[in-house]
Amino acid sequence: MATKASSNNKLVPRRIIAVGGAKGGVGKSLLAANLGVYLANHGYRTVVIDLDLGAANLHLYLGVWALKFRINDYLDKKVDDLDRISVPTDYGLRLIGGGSSRLGSANLPFARKLKLMRAIRKIDADYVILDLGGDTSYNILDFFLLADLPLVLTTCDPAAYLDAYTFIKMALYRRLVRLFGPESIYRRFRDQGLMSLIKAFVEPDQTESPRKISELLDQTRIQVPHCQNLVETAITQYQPHLVVNMADDPNEVQDLVQRMQKVSQRVLSIQIPLAATIPTHGGIARSAHDLKPEVDRNPYGVMARAIRRIVKNGVYEN
Repeated sequence: MATKASSNNKLVPRRIIAVGGAKGGVGKSLLAANLGVYLANHGYRTVVIDLDLGAANLHLYLGVWALKFRINDYLDKKVDDLDRISVPTDYGLRLIGGGSSRLGSANLPFARKLKLMRAIRKIDADYVILDLGGDTSYNILDFFLLADLPLVLTTCDPAAYLDAYTFIKMALYRRLVRLFGPESIYRRFRDQGLMSLIKAFVEPDQTESPRKISELLDQTRIQVPHCQNLVETAITQYQPHLVVNMADDPNEVQDLVQRMQKVSQRVLSIQIPLAATIPTHGGIARSAHDLKPEVDRNPYGVMARAIRRIVKNGVYEN
């Protein structure tokens, strides 16, 4: 994405930020809300979008108790512009609320999802933060892949970091499967031979053992050599950043991060930088309870320092 100048003349190369991870309850909405408030407090025009379309609650963390319009209203053509359903908050950023409790609201048909993805890219803001649901559905993965900076949140709990790794792997597989989709920058280079090769790789026979991305690269080099650079670029440009929440033991965190980085490099051929760790802190727990962003209440506290590291390590604020 091209670098653009924000309203305060700072350069913002990474505009769309997604907060994802396959496990619920690890703090994705809390992080998305506080990250949005942090950026707004630093002079950036910021929009946060709740893309947990089946169980939207991001608005509560920003002190918004009722929403007149939600994303469903845009998708149902009740509102013709996504910006029109955004609402101001007390913290300087704008909010676009997620889906309602309507049955099936999280199961977007592809055409509707594509419409929403295109509208998100056009939002007039310095930063757009996407708060994603806790699963590996195609919709969630596609919104995650839309981001310039994809963040994967986990804790040191084994179920959480195993789910985080699964999420990272499934998003990479989805990126490869959709390599020539209408939402992809590579769509005009569509090659049927490569698509067949990718399909066979991500959907192996159940009797086959797990495969490494390096094997796909080797097969590409042999069978469709003219696509080699394209596939290598698609893989190397996929670089999710890890955020470890409730990180109380530095040694445990270091061990977790090293193991995830090692297996991701060995199996997926990708790098997973650590964006930040967020220790357990009473203020953060209070923020979740009383629904007031911790970075607004305590701009120099634990959460604010962690988000500052995320900005420094991933957003590249200048």
